[in-house]
Amino acid sequence: MAGKAENDPAVRRIEAFLGQITSMSRLPATRRRLRRLADIDTHDSGVSILLLLRRTGPLSVTDLARHLGVNQSTASRQVAPLEEDGFLTRTEHPSHRRISLLDLSDEGRAACERAQAVGRRDIAWAIKDWTPQDRAMLGELLERFGEAWSKGAESEGLGPDEPTTGP
Repeated sequence: MAGKAENDPAVRRIEAFLGQITSMSRLPATRRRLRRLADIDTHDSGVSILLLLRRTGPLSVTDLARHLGVNQSTASRQVAPLEEDGFLTRTEHPSHRRISLLDLSDEGRAACERAQAVGRRDIAWAIKDWTPQDRAMLGELLERFGEAWSKGAESEGLGPDEPTTGP
């Protein structure tokens, strides 16, 4: 199957698209632009942390570090200014008193809303000349692709947004 996938032109086009999106989102200029347009005064990884917590709900620093692919001390350093600036709150874990959970404050939720609005404007701009049918088709196909990808990840023992621990 791998050989077929490697030679499938559609798979190669999808791979190229995903690579382009990933590369663009990692550019420091892209992150600075998002922070500026969404009026979020924090460090580059701050917006990523806020959006992650919006998707996942409350996380411990250990779980946050796992999701980000960094060590716990790095995650703690990245979280500290977000707490100081009022984007995050810390609460006691309901069943483990020694563990605290990070969650979005009202300001953190508002920042996520502004960041997502910038993303939606960018998407709308990119497809502004498309027909309504093409726009709808893209949305439907991306939704199907995302669902299939999630099912594939789950069949490999990975839940949605779960990081891998192996090579």
